[in-house]
Amino acid sequence: MLTRAERRVLRTTCASHGLIHVYELSVPALLLLIQSEFGAGDFRMGGVAALYALLFGLGALPAGALADRVGPKPLLLVCLWGGSLGMLGMALAPSIGWFAASAAWMGLALSIYHPAGTALLTHAIPASGRVFALHGMAGNFGVASASLIAGTLGWLCGWRWALGSLSVAGLALGARVLALRAPAVQEIRARDGRAQWSRFVLLLVATTFMGMVYRGMATFLPKFLAVTYASNSRLGTAIGGSLTSAALVVGLGGMWLAGRAIDRGSHPARAFLLGAVAQAPFLVAIAFVPGAFVLPLFMSVAFFHFYTQPAGNHMVADFTPPRLRGLGYGLYFLMTFGVGAAGASIGGFVSERFGLAWTFPVLAAILAPCVAATALLVLLTARRPPVA
Repeated sequence: MLTRAERRVLRTTCASHGLIHVYELSVPALLLLIQSEFGAGDFRMGGVAALYALLFGLGALPAGALADRVGPKPLLLVCLWGGSLGMLGMALAPSIGWFAASAAWMGLALSIYHPAGTALLTHAIPASGRVFALHGMAGNFGVASASLIAGTLGWLCGWRWALGSLSVAGLALGARVLALRAPAVQEIRARDGRAQWSRFVLLLVATTFMGMVYRGMATFLPKFLAVTYASNSRLGTAIGGSLTSAALVVGLGGMWLAGRAIDRGSHPARAFLLGAVAQAPFLVAIAFVPGAFVLPLFMSVAFFHFYTQPAGNHMVADFTPPRLRGLGYGLYFLMTFGVGAAGASIGGFVSERFGLAWTFPVLAAILAPCVAATALLVLLTARRPPVA
């Protein structure tokens, strides 16, 4: 049973996790409308998405290291208020260059959340599959609702008002962060814990390729559903956003079941491997089925893709000592969202050369090294239980 202070930390980090993903994925949800105004093709917009996604990952490393030195609370405030400023900058952008620069600033600000917020969670609350599942589910709810919220706002009042109005939420949530009571840095450094660096490196390899799949799918899924189920760009934006949300909500179930499995004794590495293997055939099938079957396939992909998230976050806590926990999460999310940002450019290249549908089988092929690294991790972790 969590204490009142622990529940407040959990609620605040969950809300922050959801919001940063709403910010992150609002651009893909509004892609058709933004392209229509600026006249930018898939490859160029894929490059914009890759740029802010790259910074979303690259900024995680210094943010994680800084969280170990000064604590995560002030960094969360910079994350939320800085992300709001980036959203406002995109809303006011007079050109694609200004838009890209504002998106890059937003990506850099949002990069702070995962190492700082997840480290705060592990420092303030005992690690468990349930806690990581709830935190992940909040983020995934943000992932799912981003397309619905931004797509609907874009349909009703245009993409600029959609981004501008969403910027207000970060300002409000930052005020809540100011009232948090967080563990002192000195207390965290005094806690016991041992590093397992060889296993951590394998986890980094696995999450890099999983991150490429996430970024490629998150960037082009709303557009694929829009052109599959609608004939005009404005209505397609709303339909694509709504159907993307429906598909991604299924990921909440994957996270919850993964968290329960971990708490009942299943090693997180096994959960990660199951999710990585199971999503691949559904990604491949998307290029070959009629439109009526596309949405159920994406729902299956989402279930198994997000099944891996509580497992990955749990293993970072298992494999890193408390005094370096922020750095551990910084490296983890650097690879997931930074190097993983290449998935957007890869998807844009494949879409323009071979057609949008072929993006998804290529993403399935990218999972191969992820599966290999995770399988080796399963073999290694079977020899010794994880260290809390």
